[in-house]
Amino acid sequence: MNIPEGGAQSATPVARLSLWLRISGTMIFFGSATLEARLIWEQTVWTWERGPQMVGFSLAHGPGAILLVFPLLLPVWTVTVVALTARSKIRKSRIGPGRLVALALAVSLFLVGELPDGFWQRAFISQMAASPRAGDLLMYAAYKGDLGTVRGLVSHGVPVNAVDKSYWKTAMHGAAAKGDLSMLRYLVSQGADINALDRSGDSPLELAISANQAEAARFLTENGAKRIRGDDSQRRKAIDDQVGETIEQLNRSEDADPQLQKDIKRANRDEEIQRSSHKDETQ
Repeated sequence: MNIPEGGAQSATPVARLSLWLRISGTMIFFGSATLEARLIWEQTVWTWERGPQMVGFSLAHGPGAILLVFPLLLPVWTVTVVALTARSKIRKSRIGPGRLVALALAVSLFLVGELPDGFWQRAFISQMAASPRAGDLLMYAAYKGDLGTVRGLVSHGVPVNAVDKSYWKTAMHGAAAKGDLSMLRYLVSQGADINALDRSGDSPLELAISANQAEAARFLTENGAKRIRGDDSQRRKAIDDQVGETIEQLNRSEDADPQLQKDIKRANRDEEIQRSSHKDETQ
C-alpha cells in the first residue's frame, strides 16, 4: 500500500502540553511582558519627563507589585517546558509549532530583561537630551559610570557643565564622587569646569577626597583642581532651599498625577531626614 506524502509524519503523535501548563504559561507571559513594558516606560518616558528614576520603586509599593512575581515564575515554566520538549524529542514525538513559539517568546523576555543598564537612555538619547531634566540625567549617568550615555547627551547638545536641579552638581561631581577616571578624563577633554561648586559649595575634588577616591583626587589635583568645601551656613541654606522647593513643587502639583505627588512627598521626607541628620552632626 502506498503511503501518501507526509503520511508518515502525520502518523507521528504530537506532544501536547497539559492544560495547566498552557494556562499558566499564558498568564506568566502576559504578566512578565506587562512588567517589562512598565519598566521600559519608566526608563524612557518617565525619565525624560521627570529625571532619573528609581526604576520599579513606585510599582513595588502599589497594587502593581503582583507583577514582580511573574518574572520569578517565568524561568520555572520555561525549564519545565524545555524538559518536556526534550523528553518528547527522545520519544520521537512531534513538537507543535505553538510550543516553539511560546519558548521563543519566553527567551525574548529574558533577553529584554538582561539588557544593560542605560540601554534605553541611549536608545532614546535625543529625547533625553531635550528633557528639562537633562542636567540631572547627565550627572546621574556620570555617577553611574555610564560613559555611553554621557557621550550621547553631550554630543546631542547638553552642556558638559549642566547641573542637576536639586543639588546643582555637575557630571564632574558625579564622576569624582564615584572615582571614575575614564569619566573624569572624558569630561576634562570636553572642557568641564574642574572646580565647579554644587549647592553646598563643594568642588569635585572635595567630593573625591571625602569619598576616599585617592586616584580620582590625584587626577583632579594634577589637572588644577582645588579642594573647596562649603561652610555650615551654605550647607544649611542648601538643605532649607531644597525642602522649600520640594514643598512648592508639591503645592503646584495638587491636581497632577497622583504618583508624581507620592514621589515628591517621598523626596520631601528624604530631605527632612537629611536636614535632621546634619543638625545632629553639628550639635
